[in-house]
Amino acid sequence: MVRIKSKPLGSAFTTLVLSYLAVFLLPIVLGSILYTKTVTIMTDNANRANLAMLEQLRQVMDSKLKDVQQMSQQIALNPRMQWLMNNTDTTNSADAYKFVEFVSDHMSRYQNVSDLIQGYYVYFSSSNTVLMPTAKTTPEVLYERLYHPVGTSFDAWRGQLLSSPHYQDYVPVSYETPNGKLDTITYMQTLPLGETTDIRGALVIMLDMNQVRSMLAKIESAYQSSVYILDRKDRLIAGDGDGGLSLPWDQIGQDVQTKGIPYEYRDQGKDMMLSYTVSDQNGWKYIHIMPKQVYLERVYTLKNWMITLLLICLVGGGAAIAFWVHRNYAPLQGVVRVLQNKKPMRAVLPSNEYEFIREAIQMTMHEERELRGILSRQAPVIQASFLSRLIRGHVDASRLTDESLQFMDIRLISDRFAVILIDIADFSRFSADQSERQWALIRFVISNIGNELIRERQWGYAIELDQNRVALLVNIAGEQLEEADQELSIIAVQLKHMVEERFKTYVTLAIGGIYAGVERACESYFEALQALDYKMYRGHSSIIRYCEIAVSDRHYFYPIETEIQLINFTKSGDADNVDRLIGNLFHAHFRERRMTPELGRSLFTNMVSTLWKIMNPMDPLYNEVFGEGFDPLKELSGCPTVEEMKVKISDWFLTLSHYLNAGRSNHGRQLSERIIRYIEQHYGDDMLSLTAIADQFELTPQYLSAFFKKQTGVNLTDYLTRVRIDEAKKLMQDKKLTFTQIANKVGYANDIGFIRVFKKYEGTTPGKYRESL
Repeated sequence: MVRIKSKPLGSAFTTLVLSYLAVFLLPIVLGSILYTKTVTIMTDNANRANLAMLEQLRQVMDSKLKDVQQMSQQIALNPRMQWLMNNTDTTNSADAYKFVEFVSDHMSRYQNVSDLIQGYYVYFSSSNTVLMPTAKTTPEVLYERLYHPVGTSFDAWRGQLLSSPHYQDYVPVSYETPNGKLDTITYMQTLPLGETTDIRGALVIMLDMNQVRSMLAKIESAYQSSVYILDRKDRLIAGDGDGGLSLPWDQIGQDVQTKGIPYEYRDQGKDMMLSYTVSDQNGWKYIHIMPKQVYLERVYTLKNWMITLLLICLVGGGAAIAFWVHRNYAPLQGVVRVLQNKKPMRAVLPSNEYEFIREAIQMTMHEERELRGILSRQAPVIQASFLSRLIRGHVDASRLTDESLQFMDIRLISDRFAVILIDIADFSRFSADQSERQWALIRFVISNIGNELIRERQWGYAIELDQNRVALLVNIAGEQLEEADQELSIIAVQLKHMVEERFKTYVTLAIGGIYAGVERACESYFEALQALDYKMYRGHSSIIRYCEIAVSDRHYFYPIETEIQLINFTKSGDADNVDRLIGNLFHAHFRERRMTPELGRSLFTNMVSTLWKIMNPMDPLYNEVFGEGFDPLKELSGCPTVEEMKVKISDWFLTLSHYLNAGRSNHGRQLSERIIRYIEQHYGDDMLSLTAIADQFELTPQYLSAFFKKQTGVNLTDYLTRVRIDEAKKLMQDKKLTFTQIANKVGYANDIGFIRVFKKYEGTTPGKYRESL
């Protein structure tokens, strides 16, 4: 290696500047994006607010005009209207009264339909008559005295009503009235309704223009804008620019195509925003004009604030970057100089100071990392081996030091220890594969769960001992010694629940006592081992504490007198006394007393010996009862609990008792006849089987099978099948029955099983047999 003269590398300075600059620019970019989004949202809100205002105005006007149109329809379609339009003579008093009657009965009722209506009348050209809400008059009187259109002659006014058809036409008109000038929106409807050539009258309704102007003025004053209403032919209905803004609709109308979307244009050197909506009811356009400066006032305010903040950030951020770059780079530069002077490096320097420091540290720590890596890979194995020897008592506690425990990654929080032993009974529901790999997996799962539960409440380690056994070494905190027994029970209960519920694995847990000192941890382990033997009484999936089984009887009571009684009751076929005697023995030894597992196995062995004493003289007839290869000791050893052993032994003695009793009396013949009758009566039940018949006669299936064959010489299952086949052959004579129906009638759930059994017993299929009939 070559020693390099100290010199600055410099590239880290650039990196720091770029890093701070990137951090600085990121919020600015994000702020700009946020500003853009905010402007868009605020603009959209302004658009929606203006459109909502126009829509509200449109809805109010549509509602009022709808009342006007309904009123027009009711007057125009009145049944008397046709007669009045055709009548030309009003001199007749009776005819004149009809006009007056129409005014009083119909015209007057509409005076309060809407506050927008100032007045209305019907003009009949045939009789030259005008009907008003309160009177009948002539058009001359109406024109001269009541409603005189400003700037319009009588002939022009009359021609306007009759010369061309009108259908729901609205025209702004000013009238001279006795009460002064009246500005209206005049609604005209030609009569008869829908007539275009033979016009015989007109309905005129005058709407109060001042009310409309008042609604527009409220909007204009609130928004510093102008509102206009155009009819379907783009004629101005209302709005005269009182808000100070003109409407150049003839210039921009062709460009404004979409309602609801603001249109921007320039008028007299000012940028304007125009929004409009259209009524679906009458085609009127409601137009709102506002200066862009007012329309986007909040947006412009936000923009000004954004520019000001941006300038402040640029100035302040630049100063901060300069300060922090200098502050952070100076120490880094000093470290590089020290390393260049003290550490021999390669001739070619790295690309920057950070790389230079990294390589220097890597070179220094390389050997240490390798050594620690080797030790860390061996630590779990060393730890597991030590803990396994510790709980078995194979460790000299006097040689243990803090350094040795730390080396094995073992930490002890006190000198109090207890052992929980976990015996894996069955994990077939978790995995059908019983390979060593699956055993290792389930041990790993239980060890991890155990570690988590211990360290939630105390401290300790899980230790894999055998293929089906895991131990938990619990190190109990000194301040929790009083609750330690309860803590151990909680850990065991939670572990059992989690393993059985989540991983479908049955386990038995045994808990040893609590001992002080590392060297006495093995005593708790041996106590847990002894407690685990008692799973034959408690069964799998149980929790056994050593303190619960520490006091146990060391003998059992099965004298020769009791054995002789059991032999005699069995040989005499006295099943009730056999059942009672065996029940008393089990109750006395396993309910009222505590026996060690070793003595319990001895009692079971003695009772099996009694059974053989009864069966040996029967050799080989007992094979009819229990079958070939009967091995009671092997079957008992496979029973995990005392209850299962009791059921097995009781079943054997009772079966033998029934068999011997049936063989010595007419009761056997009577019983076999009853069984045959029962089969012949119930062969059609598809649930009928050896087990069902045994339950019916309160016998065991093994005994029933042996008894029936001894009495009849025929296997019971074969006899049941033969009865069904014979009955089926009779039913086949009826050609209307299908094989499925026949199968159901003789006790088969479907025709597939029936056909298979029929062919087996008859040598042919049901179809071929039916053809041969």
